[in-house]
Parts: sequence; structure tokens; C-alpha cells
Amino acid sequence: MKRILLTLTFMMSLLSFNSVSAQNEAPKGKLIYCSYSCRRPAAGGTEYCELIADSGQVPKVRVVLWENCHWHKEAKREFTAGPLDVAKMQQLLNELEVWKLSGYQHDEMLDGGATYRIYQEYSTGEKYNASWSGHHVSADAEAAYSRIKDFFALWRESVEAESEER
Repeated sequence: MKRILLTLTFMMSLLSFNSVSAQNEAPKGKLIYCSYSCRRPAAGGTEYCELIADSGQVPKVRVVLWENCHWHKEAKREFTAGPLDVAKMQQLLNELEVWKLSGYQHDEMLDGGATYRIYQEYSTGEKYNASWSGHHVSADAEAAYSRIKDFFALWRESVEAESEER
């Protein structure tokens, strides 16, 4: 009986190890989509940038600022991106191991707190999503968000500058 229990315990630990390691494996496909977003409540609006690199299509970057914001006019623009931009983003995501954040959800239920999100898709159908709101957030999530936002900075700054000129 003791041997059966030990065998069952060992098998269960193998199953749980395999399911955890499968979730934490690096994506196998080619990056086809990546975005970050910040949604502010109380008509504060939403901002996001996304890299869209669907197979057979010219890659593009879409920047949307102040969507549904009562305090600022919405600004958005689409830019043509290149294969090098897609490769740089995929390399950044791999370096940061952003896939490990998949499934991360943290919500401290703060009144007036912004909600942040990172989302990725790959040609193999793999999808990775993380979102959070609060003060006590994963340092890895905050670092990944910041680096992804930095990647889009030049495009974003261009949209902000055009918005100020109007």
C-alpha cells in the first residue's frame, strides 16, 4: 500500500511539473501581434500601441491615445513597420521572458486605478495575456510594460506631437 501511495504521489508530481513547465515555455511561433494598453476609469480614456505582423501582410504599428477620454481629443495613427521592427519586438519579448507573465491578473480594486495590459499572439496560435491594477504589482510585469512602451516611443511621440499641433 505504501508503495502504491508513493508511486501515485510521484506520478502526480510529474503531471503537475509538466503542466507548469508547458505554461512557462517560450513561444515557438513567429510574433504576429503585440500590444500594451492602459485604461483609466472615470472618462480618463484608454491608450494603446500595437504591432500587427500578420503573415503575408506588411507589418504596421497602430497608436491610439485618449480614446473615450473626456479631457482630451482622441488621437490615433497607423504607421508602416518593417520586418526588423517585428524581429526587435520578438527579441525584446524573449529577453524579458514576457510569456511567463501569461495569466497574471492582479486587481486591488482601487477606485480610480488604471488597468494595464500586455498581450501577445504568435503564428502557432499561442496567446499570452497579463493585466493588473494596483500598487503592489509584479515587478516583472511593470518592467515588461515599461520596456514594451519604450519600444513604441517614437511612434507614440509622433502622434502626441501631431495632436499638439492641432
